[in-house]
Amino acid sequence: MSATGERAQLFRGVGWALGAAAAAAHLVGEARGLSGLALYAKPVPVLLLAVALARAPWSRARAPLLAGLLASAAGDFLIQRPGGFLHGLAAFLVAHLFYVAGFWRLRREPLWLRALPVAAFGAAMAALLLSGLAAAGPAIRVAVLAYMVAICVMLWRAAALPGAPGLDPAVGRLALGGAILFAASDSLIAVHRFVAPQAWADVPIMLLYWAGQCGIALAGIRAARKV
Repeated sequence: MSATGERAQLFRGVGWALGAAAAAAHLVGEARGLSGLALYAKPVPVLLLAVALARAPWSRARAPLLAGLLASAAGDFLIQRPGGFLHGLAAFLVAHLFYVAGFWRLRREPLWLRALPVAAFGAAMAALLLSGLAAAGPAIRVAVLAYMVAICVMLWRAAALPGAPGLDPAVGRLALGGAILFAASDSLIAVHRFVAPQAWADVPIMLLYWAGQCGIALAGIRAARKV
């Protein structure tokens, strides 16, 4: 292995270690009521994914996916702050719009049939959350419904990538897997917040979220590869 390759491998190893340490620190901070630790550790894993994507070779999707990761890191920080739910939700909505743009750049065919399962998922979530959202304020209702539309569009565009001509097959698998995990995390948050709070929900919410972001970032990193 060349010296450049060794440095790149070392950088990746350090990045994974720092990301895992920050994730653990956030979860410990949440469990023990250490609000400062939880707040400042939370964005670090996604910021490290953004650094990895920024160092990757250029592809059509790299810039919007990188912007999505940065918006997500901002959302991590904002939503963790007291009273920051709407601000954090807005940042994540922007992140999903950037992910939509990145996936759209990789494949622009609509593939409407692949949107049908996503639409069914969105309708089921809306029905599940209906009673809980009815008790929330109008600003939260509008924000949550807009966010649901954004994540459903993101899922649809991720679902369009498997089998895209000229695209590394791993890109579609990573993007769709990441999008599904992200949506699963958000769905658990929505149920926890608006339907039935669960004491155990915090850890799976974060693990699904980080795994989803990792899939999206790795899709962006591999998007430069040709088949």
